[in-house]
Amino acid sequence: MIEQIKDDNRNNSNQRDKFISSINPVTRGCCGKVKISSPTEIDVAVQRARDSFSSWRNLGLDKRMKIMKRAQQLLLNKGESVARLITEEMGRPLVESLSLEVVGTIDLMDYYVRNSKTFLRNHSLHLHNLFFKRRKSLIVFEPLGVMGIISPWNWPLLIPMGGIVPALLAGNTVVFKPSEITPLMGMEIQKLLHDAGVPEGVFQVVHGYASCGRSLVDSAVEKVFFTGSTEVGQKVMSRAAQSLKSVVLEMGGNDPAIVCEDADLENCTSGILWGGFNNCGQNCNSIERVYVEQCILDPFIELLLRKVEKLRIGDGLDPDIDLGPVATDMQLSKMASVVASAVERGGKILAGGQIMDSRTGYFFEPTVILWGKSRPRVPDEEIFGPLIHVIPVSDVHEAVLWSNKSSFGLAASVWTRNLKKGQAISRKIESGSVMVNDSVVSFGISEASWTGVKKSGIGWTHGQKGLDEMVNIKYICIDTQFRLQKFWWFPYGEKMIKAMKKGMNFLFSIKLIKRLTAIPQTLKYFAGYLFLNRKRKDKW
Repeated sequence: MIEQIKDDNRNNSNQRDKFISSINPVTRGCCGKVKISSPTEIDVAVQRARDSFSSWRNLGLDKRMKIMKRAQQLLLNKGESVARLITEEMGRPLVESLSLEVVGTIDLMDYYVRNSKTFLRNHSLHLHNLFFKRRKSLIVFEPLGVMGIISPWNWPLLIPMGGIVPALLAGNTVVFKPSEITPLMGMEIQKLLHDAGVPEGVFQVVHGYASCGRSLVDSAVEKVFFTGSTEVGQKVMSRAAQSLKSVVLEMGGNDPAIVCEDADLENCTSGILWGGFNNCGQNCNSIERVYVEQCILDPFIELLLRKVEKLRIGDGLDPDIDLGPVATDMQLSKMASVVASAVERGGKILAGGQIMDSRTGYFFEPTVILWGKSRPRVPDEEIFGPLIHVIPVSDVHEAVLWSNKSSFGLAASVWTRNLKKGQAISRKIESGSVMVNDSVVSFGISEASWTGVKKSGIGWTHGQKGLDEMVNIKYICIDTQFRLQKFWWFPYGEKMIKAMKKGMNFLFSIKLIKRLTAIPQTLKYFAGYLFLNRKRKDKW
């Protein structure tokens, strides 16, 4: 259904209607093309996944773990070539593609292979209520069916694999739509999993633009996992609601960093430089707003600007490059607009702020904008580019207040030598995660379940909670007294009311005398229910 073809320099309208071109953001040349999936093909893929579900589920967790381990080893062996493809398609430096995307994905696969058996182990549940002591209670984990996964271009390997890996291990089948910006990476993921032994019907890739995503959401998938902008995430949720599908949404961020007066400025400025500009700032959890205590503002800015000047910009395939291009021409135009808007609102450009017209690719200068202390009008928006806003504050309390004014709440960072203080500030920030003296990499910590608050997300990825999203956590209650009618069954009567009043006092009263005096009547009314397994005459 889906094929990859090499660029043959043909660019007629018929071909544009049928294929997506992957564009190298450095050269603006075509890396390759993939065939667009029609709505009918998407429905066929979902039905094929549904048909494959039973056999994949019944294969058993042990065999699925072996297949995933093979996939992990295949990725390990071809890691550098996969990293090069990421860099060619979306521009991030090769060092990042390898160390963050490839290594992060290998670690994530290892984590789930090692822990899935523990996370998915059925277990008994202790019941505290006296009247249920004869019950056997179980919690069991069952796959949901066909998962629809829609992922973005900015992390084209780690983000989708954060959903694909636990989904497959849990026994689900997957239909995956990669971004139209990085379609070749979607093909690479498909090849990796199929080569490892995942059946073709169990994991499939569909390609297309927004209409493809809409078709997948509207299809017969059981659950939708979407990573992208808040605006599109809201549309996904609205469409999914039409058929009452569950969703997991990892959406936008406008992440704050709080720099305390006792921060190690040398280390802090290096960390914020990296947190704001790695991946050319195209991370959902990039540092975008930096709140600096006024008393250290000048030395902080001096150090930060000195390091911004040292950033080496160019083709990410060069291992000595720190900053590549933004991924698309649209992102380039957006950056120019964001900077112009900031200046109009009163921001002062301290570094960068311009499109690098002398270069062929989509290059934008790393930009630092300073805001005045009095009511800074920093836009509450996700930037998704190489721009850091610096805002002076009187103290940490003010920094927390400004941090929480955003409608986003994905991640944050706190910079201080006092670790207890850092933890205390972290508890006050409204976000899904907070790092103290580091940033961004919490997304790459496999154990760290990832979520957002406010407009930044619904549901979880990564960690045990990420695996929980892939299963129906079912409660099973078995009554071993299978001959005995229950005392709460029909018929009702005054005797039942008296019994319940005594039973309530016996079980829940904080007064010992009430509990003791209730014992005789409680035993009279309920002993038969607690100890016998025979039919009663007073119940139907």
